[in-house]
Amino acid sequence: MSKYLWYSGATDTTGIALAQALGIESGKTRPRNANIIIGWGTKTSENVNLADIKVLNHPNAIRKNRDKLGVLDLLKGERDLGSNIAAYYPSTGITRLIERGDIEFPLIGRKRHHQGGKGLWICLAKGHVSAAIAAGSDYFQKYIDIASEYRLHVFDGNIIYAVKKIENTSEISWIAQRKEVITEYATKNNIRLDNTTMECVLKRLVREAELPDRIVRSNKRGWKFSSIALNTVPAQLKNAAIKAVSVIGLDFGAVDCAINIGGHPFIIEVNTGPGLQGTSFDKYVITLRAKLAEMERPPARLRGQAARAHGAVGADAARNYQNDNAEVNDEALAHMMNAVRSPAEARRILDLMGRR
Repeated sequence: MSKYLWYSGATDTTGIALAQALGIESGKTRPRNANIIIGWGTKTSENVNLADIKVLNHPNAIRKNRDKLGVLDLLKGERDLGSNIAAYYPSTGITRLIERGDIEFPLIGRKRHHQGGKGLWICLAKGHVSAAIAAGSDYFQKYIDIASEYRLHVFDGNIIYAVKKIENTSEISWIAQRKEVITEYATKNNIRLDNTTMECVLKRLVREAELPDRIVRSNKRGWKFSSIALNTVPAQLKNAAIKAVSVIGLDFGAVDCAINIGGHPFIIEVNTGPGLQGTSFDKYVITLRAKLAEMERPPARLRGQAARAHGAVGADAARNYQNDNAEVNDEALAHMMNAVRSPAEARRILDLMGRR
């Protein structure tokens, strides 16, 4: 079967690396001929019809997930997830709610379509909210007083890998992280960089950074992910993460989530094309490879016929297929050919199946 990994401009680094590790084709555009498609942060302007193709993370589900406000509505409306979503308010009408005293600060302003730490405003007062709306904030969410923050990688209804955010106050790490981002951007845009100049500038800028930032926990602000054992993640949080991925209609996703200081689990958002390195990358390669092999197996009907074919052996097996009036594909035929006892019998099978 022809397999294809469909990534976006924002997810191409990991997407390309995954495709290469899996030995499959990849790209930012819809494939013309593919039997199986993996959506990796796929970006489409409208829904696409892939009715005759097997898909992991359908582009339409990914497109739904890009609408962060819409996804909050979806998850909040789910009975088992409603309490795991922090209160949120569309920008329209929020000023009146604040004036009536119906909303408590702090709030986090967000764009309806955002990625990573972009489009984020920390609001401590009404004036901050007004400024955030003017700058493009589409909704506001109650700030979660986080005790522990996680990223749980969900695949096919299971947690396959888990990381926890920990402080990373090392200036060397901060410089290395920013250098990596700048170098990647320059490479994509064919810009030549002077390494000495870049390091000099970054060493100056790190003096102005507050590491770690206690409000926004990102790798740009003094935090990093650290691998943890799955049995150390609270069961309530794991269940909520698995449920969130399912409700959105995804087959897999990296769920950003947290436990607040009161011990309550919260879902923050789901990522459909997370950046992967080291162990997390290897885990996805192993998991995707196994899933692709499963998807390539013939339907149960043909597998049952193939089993009977093995019992019959060779040319007799081919007759069984004909008697069943079954459509025989290459994989089913391969099961029969594995049982032949001589070149002559192989030719007889091909004659019977009309394949010569």
